[in-house]
Amino acid sequence: MTAFAARNGWSNDDLWSPDTLKADGPHDGGYWDETPNGIVGYFASAKDAKGHKVDISWRQLSNKTLESINKEGKVAEIFEKNGYNVPDDTDFIPLLNGDIVFDEGVPAGGGTVTFQLIDLGVDSTEVKPGDTLYVMQETRPGSGVWEVYAATVGQGLDIVVTLPRNGALVLVKTLSDGTVISLDKTTGEVIDRKPADNVANNNAKGTSTNASGATSPKTGEF
Repeated sequence: MTAFAARNGWSNDDLWSPDTLKADGPHDGGYWDETPNGIVGYFASAKDAKGHKVDISWRQLSNKTLESINKEGKVAEIFEKNGYNVPDDTDFIPLLNGDIVFDEGVPAGGGTVTFQLIDLGVDSTEVKPGDTLYVMQETRPGSGVWEVYAATVGQGLDIVVTLPRNGALVLVKTLSDGTVISLDKTTGEVIDRKPADNVANNNAKGTSTNASGATSPKTGEF
């Protein structure tokens, strides 16, 4: 990651500092609300595999988790470890962070979560339908090991991602002159990271699409 860290001496480290992430994360106020059951965010809703609504709540990221993403270069390394090719000019911008909890336990097959970007203050000047955003989720509390899921912005400026567990997550936007793509490190072949077993179905209005995970890769660019 030397080339990434050294590019013109510029980075978005301030956006990834623990203080900034805590300020943007779950708290009483803004688009979060404190309830007897914990903090809820009205920008997100969740369903099980059968389409039944499930309740979710949020906590702030732990200090150990924050330490694993407290510099932009660390985030770039996480993407690379997940098989993405990261151009040196890539900017990683956090849009949302928090520790998600499925209140009645993680549904079988994972919880399908819809994020309404407009409710997060994200509009069409920042993202457009068809753009790709990324959801990073920590594999175990405080482990510093993350999986990266890609999600396509729908026509209603929402995204849908199927999460396999409770735990820390960060919604990330990338900016670069190139594209963050997935490569087979051995062959250099572009991998499609949209396995059918972890893709949330479009809703009836066709506003949301999602692709996530790194299993069962297919050939082709995402």
